[in-house]
Amino acid sequence: MDTASAFVPAYTTLLPVIVCAVSLVYLRSLLDWGARSRGLPLPPGPTPLPIVGNVLGLPKNRPWLGFRDMTKDYGDLMYFRVFGQGLLVIGNAELAHEFLDKRSAISSDRPSNLVIKLSGQDLNFGLFPYSPLWRQHRREFWQFFNPGVISRYQPMQLTEGHKFLGKVLKSPERLKDHIHHLFTGTIIKVVYGIDIVDENDPRIVMPHNALDAIRRATPGRFLVETFPFLRYVPEWFPGAGFQKIFAESKTANDYLKHALFDETKAVLERGESRPCVVADMLTRAKTDDTEPGNISKEKEELLKNVCATAVDGGSDTTYSILQAVFVAMSLYPVVQRKAHAILDAVVGPDRLPDFGDSEALAYIHAIVKETFRWNVVAPLGIAHKTMQDDEFGGYFIPAGTTVLPNAWAMLHDPAAYEDPDEFRPERFLRDGQLDPTVLDPASFAFGFGRRICAGRYFAFGSLFITVACALHVFDIGPPLDADGVPIHITFQQTHGVLSYPEDSRCTVKPRSKRAEALILAAQDLGGL
Repeated sequence: MDTASAFVPAYTTLLPVIVCAVSLVYLRSLLDWGARSRGLPLPPGPTPLPIVGNVLGLPKNRPWLGFRDMTKDYGDLMYFRVFGQGLLVIGNAELAHEFLDKRSAISSDRPSNLVIKLSGQDLNFGLFPYSPLWRQHRREFWQFFNPGVISRYQPMQLTEGHKFLGKVLKSPERLKDHIHHLFTGTIIKVVYGIDIVDENDPRIVMPHNALDAIRRATPGRFLVETFPFLRYVPEWFPGAGFQKIFAESKTANDYLKHALFDETKAVLERGESRPCVVADMLTRAKTDDTEPGNISKEKEELLKNVCATAVDGGSDTTYSILQAVFVAMSLYPVVQRKAHAILDAVVGPDRLPDFGDSEALAYIHAIVKETFRWNVVAPLGIAHKTMQDDEFGGYFIPAGTTVLPNAWAMLHDPAAYEDPDEFRPERFLRDGQLDPTVLDPASFAFGFGRRICAGRYFAFGSLFITVACALHVFDIGPPLDADGVPIHITFQQTHGVLSYPEDSRCTVKPRSKRAEALILAAQDLGGL
């Protein structure tokens, strides 16, 4: 008998065995799934393809818009499969509150993402898994940015705001640069005690560069997230441009984590005074650590992470929001005129606003709130991950599911905000005061549950005083062409995990000679 003929009966004998074994494995998996899910279905969503799942059907550009449109077919809880990984998109504020706030004990984890490590953002405790290490970092951060202590930073926020006015007066065409310098300079001053005077100082661009890879990493943006072996592909290889993005972000993150902290620490060790968060941290650490007077390597690593995360978060979000304020004022002159009238009545022509005016300037607070709603900095939030199987809304949510809250859709829901595409601060006011019954954008713009941004109070303070001062002294209008004719712009946000106004051009000029004098006087008082 030849080899071929001998193989046939052997093959026919093995084939039923193989089919039986595969069938048993499949049956066992169905039984296991049935036991886990207790017969509950997954949330609705498009039918996945074999192996790749729904990856080809995920919206690519500005996905928050595509996900919003898909709710018409699948509802506000949508489930996708991406190479075997579950993805739950929540498109409704009430559902997000129920799942991410009320069930935060099981929905506060973060999905692992190779982009975080490759770009150096593994220092950012906001992206840490839900763990004791994350809690240690957050506790340390909260010591210095909770509502009870942020008033100590108001003098610095006010001084930096006044400097900003002077820069805009001198070169209004560089508005975006001045906004970037304002918030990055403020948080670096608060955290490290370093004054950034030179606008070309490399320390100004580091926080922006540090977040570049994360900023772009919408679902499916980088193939290396799905195929980790691509991390070893050299930068010169076709299609490996992501390697350059990661390398530049990692360099910036390493600098941000070590260089600024080490500089401040060296100054303090020489006995020089430098009031800042780092100084207070080191003082507390030397008292609290196991060996008084010394700081362990692990503790210093934690402090460096906390400080770098503060600078990351304290510069980029506010950078996007203040750009949007200027765009909104140019597109909605009625809002700007009302703000001018209120500032004139409360503050008067002889001084600039300060934090003591806060209670009387509810309209300015409403402008800030409306900007967070209108220009959603993180349109899909920061992804959560479930830590155990759960039943929600009659559906089964498996452990390990990535959860994306569509914050943009929630903050543009016409059921909650009439005419949501319109910029209308009045929606947050009743009888001249902030209306607590209106859904607060901070409930979504800063994250959810136990992962809500701990720096939100500092961010609101910086934005309030800057917007109040800027509107008190400036007229903001549409951009002009070479002949002085207004250029029509349409507000739209850029693609990315972190999003900005796509076109923030506008004209900025002093409201009057008196307003210009106020700006110049503030520069003299600030020592500029």
